[in-house]
Amino acid sequence: MSSLNNELKQYHGYFSKELHDDILPYWMKYGVEKNGHGFYGAVDLNGNPVLTANKTSVLNARILWTFSAAAMLEGNGEYATVADKAYKVVTEGVEDKVFGGYYMELSSDNKLANDIKHTYAQAFVIYSLCKYYEFRPLDSVMKKIRAFFALLEEKAKDPANAGYRESFTRDWKIYGENRMADNNEPKSMNTHLHVLEAWAALYKVWKDPLVEKRLTEMMNLFLDRIIRKSGHFGIFFDEGFNEAASSKGICSFGHDIEGSWLLWEAAEILGNKEIIEKMKPVAVKMVDNIERVAVDKDGGLFLESTRFGSHVKTNKHWWQQAETLVGFMNAFELAGNLKYWNTVKQSWSFIDTCLIDHERGEWFTKLNRLGVPFLTEPEDDPSPYYRNDWKIDPWKCPYHNGRAMMEMMKRIDLMLKNLQL
Repeated sequence: MSSLNNELKQYHGYFSKELHDDILPYWMKYGVEKNGHGFYGAVDLNGNPVLTANKTSVLNARILWTFSAAAMLEGNGEYATVADKAYKVVTEGVEDKVFGGYYMELSSDNKLANDIKHTYAQAFVIYSLCKYYEFRPLDSVMKKIRAFFALLEEKAKDPANAGYRESFTRDWKIYGENRMADNNEPKSMNTHLHVLEAWAALYKVWKDPLVEKRLTEMMNLFLDRIIRKSGHFGIFFDEGFNEAASSKGICSFGHDIEGSWLLWEAAEILGNKEIIEKMKPVAVKMVDNIERVAVDKDGGLFLESTRFGSHVKTNKHWWQQAETLVGFMNAFELAGNLKYWNTVKQSWSFIDTCLIDHERGEWFTKLNRLGVPFLTEPEDDPSPYYRNDWKIDPWKCPYHNGRAMMEMMKRIDLMLKNLQL
């Protein structure tokens, strides 16, 4: 037991150092506009801002969440300043003051560039506002949160079926192009995972009966419809939440491992004993599946499998590696089996050795199977949502790796405390 104690303390130091000496300082140095009031839309590998890049609500919401959480963790004035700046950008820059909700994109000079409203992006905004409220429990922030929840209930909730509509025009008419689905399927696991994440964050700060009801519905939706019998997530669905044929052969390993701990966190926040009892074995099963089919020998997590598992995409993207740490740590806490802790250590070794850019800071975006980073952007990139040659972009944010470091520190602190009892 003393050996585990020592290891936990050692790894707590690794995660704390990465958070406070690399990730957060990088974003404060390179992400904050030098001649503006917000954050750059993109930054290249050498820390140079890409001045033509649009600014997205998703990136700014994730910055808001990360620095709000960090400010609470450390009471750091610099982190608080960034959190306040991000709150101002989100609520004054990308909020639609006419129709409500939040735009997808602004241009680099803060003009409206994309007024489509994706439920995925709206979920990240409410998630980040709730974390900011935890940091600064102001009545004005809570008022905004409650009004936004009511708006999403009115506009985004599917009145006839389970779940939420995916995308809307500026004035909240259904928009056919679904950013989160390959074939514009009506509903996606990805959007609903982050709606669930948002409702859990909301219920944590506001014990409203309707929020409790919606979070309960989302938990049951995942347990009954989205999580396949195999323990992997389904990906795309029709209106009635039947999995689309185009989706059934795909496993998204990063979402599986992220979802395993987000669902457990949501169950704990909800506090529903029946759901907790159902969710615990499912969360562990999801991690066991990932360990069996998706963790490479070096500890890196593969991207996904297609053709019903017969074809594995072996690239290793930054965000999946971050979620691997938390997912396996959560399984260790739930099951107490040291094999999960050993995978955490192996995963961290891969991240530290291959993924962290120890020369220029932050993490590379994508690595090949051997752990070599892709540094150029090919025309036929199979993962076009984030670029190899940028360190910051609309999807490459401090939320996954920053949150992972904070989660690992918090969980190790709790485990050390329990081991001493």
